[in-house]
Amino acid sequence: MSSGPLGRISRVLVAATASLSLVIGGVTAYGLAVVQINNSRNTDTHFDQTTASGTPDPAVGPCTTQACNYLILGSDSRTGLSAAQQSQFGTNSAIGGSARSDVIMLVHTQVGQKTTILSFPRDLWVNIPGHGQNKINASFEGGINGGGPKLVAQTVYALTGLKITHYLYVDLAGFQGVVDTLGGVDMCIPAYDVNTPGNLTQESATGASTQVYYAAPGHIVDPNTGLDLKPGCQHLSGVQALSYVRSRSLPCDFIPDFGRIGRQQAFLRAVLNTLLQPSQLPRLPGMVQPVLSSLRRDSGLKIADLVKLVGQLQGVSTGDVVFRDVPATPGTAQPSWSSIPLDILNMDPSAQQLFAALRNGKPLPAQTGTSFGGGVAVSEANIELPVVDHSSGGTATGVETILSQAGFNVAPGIAQYPTFGSSVKGTVIAYAPGHGAEAAVVQKYFGNVALKQVPASELGGYNVALFVTSAYKPAPVGTGQNASGCPPAPTPHP
Repeated sequence: MSSGPLGRISRVLVAATASLSLVIGGVTAYGLAVVQINNSRNTDTHFDQTTASGTPDPAVGPCTTQACNYLILGSDSRTGLSAAQQSQFGTNSAIGGSARSDVIMLVHTQVGQKTTILSFPRDLWVNIPGHGQNKINASFEGGINGGGPKLVAQTVYALTGLKITHYLYVDLAGFQGVVDTLGGVDMCIPAYDVNTPGNLTQESATGASTQVYYAAPGHIVDPNTGLDLKPGCQHLSGVQALSYVRSRSLPCDFIPDFGRIGRQQAFLRAVLNTLLQPSQLPRLPGMVQPVLSSLRRDSGLKIADLVKLVGQLQGVSTGDVVFRDVPATPGTAQPSWSSIPLDILNMDPSAQQLFAALRNGKPLPAQTGTSFGGGVAVSEANIELPVVDHSSGGTATGVETILSQAGFNVAPGIAQYPTFGSSVKGTVIAYAPGHGAEAAVVQKYFGNVALKQVPASELGGYNVALFVTSAYKPAPVGTGQNASGCPPAPTPHP
């Protein structure tokens, strides 16, 4: 990482991946003590810029003068978990004994643009170079020591045209460890509709199948991940956070991959919102050594290159980072190596516009595909909104805290009603025409606040705004008449 035009995006990268490091294995703001650590520790020498035949590999290369691409990998390997945890989450042999990457994210930094964190759904049907078509998570089949990261990079490059600069990787034990290093995470979790069944089925001894309810009155439950939480604002331990971000079978998860990606993005944004508070920045150097012991990286990513960025997060806001996912729709595939059809996700054609914008340093196109339709709720991480204080007597501050811990983009902060330039009255979640889906996500956290469509001119350039008056009495998150519910289920595509 050099100074000059990359200086600003380097700081944004550190801000973005600081949250990833504490969740799925990214780079925190490294302190001077890191220089004492051997650069070869936890590094992978197989991730180089040549192919197996020794020719240059177009998928891997250094940053340009304008952009860098970092691959973030999270695996469901049970290695390192205690016996009790393996009883809860399963052993490697119980999940098939193969390496899979349940989290594939691309952190893209670009001069003059916001940092983009792009999520790839694990069931995305792609061509894996040299291996034919399969789900994208199969590209990690070789594992961390068998060329898995390099093959994922080649697969992502073939799909997007984006050359990968470096990668970072963490498994379940590492994930839990870094969250515990943080001291846990404050998170606001909405209620899930207990009248809507989960997306998995349970088979009886007679072979009959019934849908399983993964929510119970007062609880959010997923037996596949050990999740058992009450809705509301709370402090999550490492094991609780692990269960929450891995769940993909909750009510409203009509497309499991995107339900989980949405929660991961909101969780990352919530951590990012916390880390970027001025009072939190001094804590980061003390987390360095525990974080390093929990992740793997390619040997080209030198710690010394990051040391100079210590203390430079001042002025970087959560608004400097945007989250996206590769748009896709449900379908099936019948590969020659499988006796039964596979449930997959087919990439939506609109993804090519997104990839082109990232390659060419252009503004991202409007959200399309599953993010804003198809029965998948908009992720909190993709919703930017101000809290408009209409003589609330301090209540607006508590409202903004809930939004921050829920993982919303709170960069706009609190706006004062007299200078906001709106005539909207009362405590309402106001939204511009065509943006009711985002407003409905906000309402999950404020169940006693009504939605109100208003002209876009009333919202100060935002799609949604939360107006708070002195008459508002907040209800606990997860309660209230409008605190739960699901969007319409999508129609599967063949």
